[in-house]
Amino acid sequence: MGEEPIPAINIGPGRILRRDMEAIGWSNTDLAEVLGMSEKSVSQLLNDKQAITVATARLLAQAFSTSAEYWLNLDRNYRLRLTQPAPKEKETALKAKVRAHMPLAEMKKKGWISYDSSAASQAKAYKGFWGGQDDDFSVYERESLPFCARQGKIEDRLTRDYSITWFQKARTEAAKLKTAPYDRVKLLALAKALPDYTKEPVGVRTFLAALEECGVGFLVLAHLSKTYLDGASFRDGPNPAIVYTARYDRIDNFWWTIAHEIAHVLLHIRTEGDSFLDNLSDETELSAKEREADAQAGTWLRVEKLIETAAPYARHMTEARLREVAAAVGLGPELALGMLQFNKVLDWRTLPRLRRTVAELIPQGIAGAAENCHAE
Repeated sequence: MGEEPIPAINIGPGRILRRDMEAIGWSNTDLAEVLGMSEKSVSQLLNDKQAITVATARLLAQAFSTSAEYWLNLDRNYRLRLTQPAPKEKETALKAKVRAHMPLAEMKKKGWISYDSSAASQAKAYKGFWGGQDDDFSVYERESLPFCARQGKIEDRLTRDYSITWFQKARTEAAKLKTAPYDRVKLLALAKALPDYTKEPVGVRTFLAALEECGVGFLVLAHLSKTYLDGASFRDGPNPAIVYTARYDRIDNFWWTIAHEIAHVLLHIRTEGDSFLDNLSDETELSAKEREADAQAGTWLRVEKLIETAAPYARHMTEARLREVAAAVGLGPELALGMLQFNKVLDWRTLPRLRRTVAELIPQGIAGAAENCHAE
C-alpha cells in the first residue's frame, strides 16, 4: 500500500522571509530593529535555525501585512517535512485508511475477517478479503461502480464503499454455491407461480429449492451498516445469483425482494458482470431498469388487483377481511398485508399479529453466509 511522497525541495519560512525583505529593500539590521530582536535571532530565523513562535509570528504579521497563521503554518510544515514518518505514524495511517473503506469491527463480528491490533494484520485482512488482488484501495476509487445501485444515499462515501465491500463478500459466497445449469424458461415459469408459494406454510423452503433447480444461486448475507440493502442480483459466471439480506425480517419483504431480483435476472442480467444492489424502500431517482423490475414484480405478485380488491375496506380492515382479500387475489395473507402497507393502502400499525418473520423458514443448507438466519 503506497506511502505519501516526500517533496524533493523543502522550502522553509526563512526563504520566504528573505524574499519579502528583498522586495522592500530591508537588511537584516532593518528587520532586527523593526521586530525588536537581535541580529543573531534574525539570522537564525532567516536560516531556519530557530522555530517561529506565536509571539514572533504575530510580529512578522505586523511587519509584512500578513496573518500570524501564515508564518506559523510555513514553519510547521517545513519542520514536519524535515523528519521521516515514524513507523507508528505509518501504521496509524494504514489502519485509518482501511477503516475509511471497510467497517472492520463489524466484519470481524460477522466472521468475515480476522485481525489483531497491528497494522500488518489489518492490511493482511484487507488483502485477503479482496483475494490479494488489491493493495492500493483502487477498487474504491474507480469512477464507475461495479454495480447498478438503487440507493438514494449512494453519494455518501461510507454507503458507497461499504456497499462495494458487501458486494465483494456476496460474490465470494455466491461462488461457493452449487446449482443446476441456469434455465431461463424454468425461472420464468417459477416467477409466474410465485403467488402459489406465498400461500403455503412451507412455501419459502419449496420455492428456494425450485429456484436452485432453475440454476439460480441463493444466499442470505446480512447487510453492513450504512448500506441499507434489501437484496442483490448479479452474474459472475454461468449462473446468476440472488442475495437476500433479511434487513427487514418479514415474509412480505422476502417475497417482494425475491420477485424484484428475479425480474432483474430475467430482464436485465445478460452477461457476466451485470449486477444490481437494491434498497427497495428507496424511491428516489429510480432508473428505467429499476422501474421495470418493480413493475414486473408487481405483476407477478398481483399488486394492482390486490390494491383494487382491498381499497373498499382500507379504513376498517379486519383480519378476517384481509384473509378474504388475500384469498380472492391468490396471495398469502402476510404478503397481502405487507404489500398493502408498502403501497400506503393500510397503515403500518394495521394487524401487527399477522406479520411473520422469514429467517427461520430459510433452510440452513442453502442459506449461504447468513448470520443468525438459519432454520433447523
